[in-house]
Amino acid sequence: MIHPTPFRLLPILALLLSATALRAQTAITFDDLAKRIDPFFAPELVQDIRDALPQTQLDIWGYDVGDFSGDNANDIAVVFHRRGEPGKRMTSCMFVDIDGVLTLVKETQCEYLDLPIEVGVGISDGRAINARKLAPGKWEIMGYRYRDGVVMLADRFTTEAQGNLTYETYRNFQTLEAYDRYISTADTQVVFRNDFMAIPSYARGRDVGSGYQTTAAVVRSKYIQRGSYYWKDERDLTLFTRSAWDDKYLYLNIIVRDDQVTPNDIAPGDTTADRLELWLDMYNLGDRMHVGRRTRDFRMKTDSNIYGFTINLGDFIDDAPKVRIASSNTFDPEQTAAARSMKAVAIRTDTGYTVKLRLPFAMFGYTTPPFPEDGGPVQFGMGIVVYDVDNAYRPIETTVVTTGQNFDRTKPATYGAIVLIPSEQYWGEAENIFAEDVQDRLKEIGN
Repeated sequence: MIHPTPFRLLPILALLLSATALRAQTAITFDDLAKRIDPFFAPELVQDIRDALPQTQLDIWGYDVGDFSGDNANDIAVVFHRRGEPGKRMTSCMFVDIDGVLTLVKETQCEYLDLPIEVGVGISDGRAINARKLAPGKWEIMGYRYRDGVVMLADRFTTEAQGNLTYETYRNFQTLEAYDRYISTADTQVVFRNDFMAIPSYARGRDVGSGYQTTAAVVRSKYIQRGSYYWKDERDLTLFTRSAWDDKYLYLNIIVRDDQVTPNDIAPGDTTADRLELWLDMYNLGDRMHVGRRTRDFRMKTDSNIYGFTINLGDFIDDAPKVRIASSNTFDPEQTAAARSMKAVAIRTDTGYTVKLRLPFAMFGYTTPPFPEDGGPVQFGMGIVVYDVDNAYRPIETTVVTTGQNFDRTKPATYGAIVLIPSEQYWGEAENIFAEDVQDRLKEIGN
């Protein structure tokens, strides 16, 4: 049985990949499952599971018991194949204890490639996990949480063999943290790793529902690039970012929590005041990390379509913020004209300040948001840098926080990400299990 307790990403992957484990796995019946989970659930709760599953003979290939709903009560995840059903379809079901009833909150179907145990489940760290083999050498692990009637995708991990390297990706859809990593298969040494914030950008004015995160909060010390010794706590310096787009502009709302704002330089041209930098890699015809059988190009040099914006805050009253633009490209007349419609606003708040930016797509050479033909999201490289100068006469004590752990403006591969989400799509998944009941009730009231 695949029954990992405690569950971790790599251990379950190692189990799934183990040839010995594959030979040792056998399916069990629901009656066998009922005996194994009897210590965790009362008989009536076991009956809830039996009633919710298909009323036919099942080959159960995996299960795990734990809490992914945050109420300290046991939940359960099960993966099974209907006995006698043709094909390779596997079904995973996640059950949550809701008011004393084990309720089916999510059901997922997929097909295995060679063996049924290529699809597994687990519960750990407050998540229920679906793990499956997508292709030879490629695996995916999806983590879900349940809160207040909403089943939401918490994170996604993938690993894929690429020549003599293993390529891993991680995206957390709740914290918006992410990483990309390349590992040598010969000696397991990390060849390249980039930890960063992946910030979704939705259509301006769109109401994004519960279960989807729209604001990235940079609160972990690993994103402090310089001056961590002088950083006291989250009130001293914290960065929040959210974004939106419309047909002409990309919008950024950068919120800085800063207990001591120093908005003005001591003298013109100094760097003795708080300021921001925004760096964009607007090349969307390929990945920032190209790996082939003989080449490893992680774009460690500034090349085309790199744009930098340095924002001085002004005085929040009469002196408006000033923006200086740098680019690896030479602007043509259309881009120069578009740059004039760029706008920056700085607002003093009780806890720091907010900077709002409006950047025309035409400045980057696009007439509209450059979504791909398949209608999916488009990702660009983005790094935000905040300089916190608490003492203008001691600039050496400046604290610098970024949206990428290893961010270097001269190396596009170290940038974080901004992801433009098309209308009607989301960054992540969320489903309200009571939505259909509410709709039916509203229809009854309407009649």
